[in-house]
Amino acid sequence: MRISSKRHLVGSKLKKTKALQKNKRLASHIPRTKRLNKKTLIKMLRRHKMVYLKPVNGSKGRGIMRVEKKKRRYKLRKGTSSIVFKNAKALYKSVRRMARKPYLVQRGIRTLLFQGRSFDFRIMLQKNESSKWEVSGIVGRVAPPKKIVTNRSQGGKCLSAKRLLMANMNRSKVKPYLNSLYRLSRNIGEQLHSVYPGVLNLGIDIAVSRQLKPWILEVNTNPAVTPFINLGNRQMLKRIRQLIRLNYGRK
Repeated sequence: MRISSKRHLVGSKLKKTKALQKNKRLASHIPRTKRLNKKTLIKMLRRHKMVYLKPVNGSKGRGIMRVEKKKRRYKLRKGTSSIVFKNAKALYKSVRRMARKPYLVQRGIRTLLFQGRSFDFRIMLQKNESSKWEVSGIVGRVAPPKKIVTNRSQGGKCLSAKRLLMANMNRSKVKPYLNSLYRLSRNIGEQLHSVYPGVLNLGIDIAVSRQLKPWILEVNTNPAVTPFINLGNRQMLKRIRQLIRLNYGRK
């Protein structure tokens, strides 16, 4: 199930990233992101050692690849398969064969782990009855074995955010940390709404580095409710659906 009102949608990841980068506070939480070409790929790998390649317009984790530079070799991963290249020229040639549509190259983040697997958070942010941004839900998404994406459609597992954070920090720090993520999310909503006033429902994907810094991976203006159905929190799901109905009726 998705929220599908065309006037509320912004499809391009690059446009949304540029809109958020206009806010200095948010800009420090956005991984460096460039349009993919040979020059940007090589430069980003030289600087960050690991990058993700994402379709400019895409969803459900489809088409995402990861590249890591180790000494003079390059390892490309897609799905559960990987290929090692001896030079950047061969790497880029292979990438272009697989990435026929416009792509982005984004700095890779070494995230917190749960049972040895990476995870991120999907935060649902919606306009409420007072036309204020409300965090109506949060779900943790754990990557399946040997995969680089956490999306449920790619086999990811949905767990509570508290459970994932308690595996990485003292229990007393979990609630304050979640509150900081909610504040960040509301700031994202305000900034994106200032550029695209039609957006009313946002699915914000946030990864947390091993230094506990939150990174904004992506903001979806047509977020799926499915992860929250899989989480099984009825109260959370009820509120999300309530605000969907409310926002459908807005002009």
